[in-house]
Amino acid sequence: MGALVLVVDDSPGLRAQIRSVLQQVEGFDEFIEAGDGLQAFKLLVDRRPDLVVCDLIMPVFDGLKFLALRATRPELLHIPVVMLTAEGDANRKADVFDQGASDYVTKPFNDRELLARVRVHYRLKVLQDELREANKRLETLADTDGLTGLFNRRYFDAALLREVQRTLRYKTPLGLVLLDLDEFKRINDNFGHPMGDEVLRNVGQIVASSVRVTDVAARYGGEEVAVLFTQTTAQGVSEVTERLRLRLAEREHGDPARALHCTASFGISVCDGRGLSTPSAKELVERADRALYRAKHTGRNRVVLWTPELEP
Repeated sequence: MGALVLVVDDSPGLRAQIRSVLQQVEGFDEFIEAGDGLQAFKLLVDRRPDLVVCDLIMPVFDGLKFLALRATRPELLHIPVVMLTAEGDANRKADVFDQGASDYVTKPFNDRELLARVRVHYRLKVLQDELREANKRLETLADTDGLTGLFNRRYFDAALLREVQRTLRYKTPLGLVLLDLDEFKRINDNFGHPMGDEVLRNVGQIVASSVRVTDVAARYGGEEVAVLFTQTTAQGVSEVTERLRLRLAEREHGDPARALHCTASFGISVCDGRGLSTPSAKELVERADRALYRAKHTGRNRVVLWTPELEP
């Protein structure tokens, strides 16, 4: 995919000249133009070009004002801006760099110099974009369980602490669900570990598609999954969890000829955010675990909400 270049100058003739020069750069396939800094900023926001060549001196809204507007939007700062200026004042050029320009070329510009500077900053931008994407992939790998596609335990523990603090501050409800697959060892023993892995992958997909983007679902350990429901009442958490229980119980795993079903038991702990004593992250987990224990020992494939009666 080719690069998009924004050319900014109040002179249509000079814009055409700049475009003619930059068309020599391999990969510069599309150009958009603006006659002043304000129009350029709107195009910057709407089109997100890969590079900007902008004149410094323009009537009403000049290059410095354009750079100042761009500085208010951090997500635009990675787009390189090469300024064109006919001024020889060193302080003026210093202002250009202070406002975030990547480089400047003095007018009347030499075609080869303009090409060389634009190529350098475009290559830097491409490398920086690749580095950002690589870092995002690494962050995703660091936070994700490789088998289920859910978040991992480390990410979940941090999210739980963060949401408990949010509940303490804003008095919003919070729910925690722990689910454990019933008799999962039997699946591994009777059907093999590859089938066990398939079941876990399917469970991860079902859980992920059953919760909101604002909720946090993670593989908590082994065949255990944790889901953190933000700003959701006990009734809401219970209803979603019951639907999830039914979906998991109905799902067939493996080949149709020898498909198997796998149920899960669920323990829920909640805090409404309005009580005098909000449970800590550790207490929420302990309560959900006690409720899960009760679900396991009263028949499995069921949902149990923690109540004080479950305390030892």
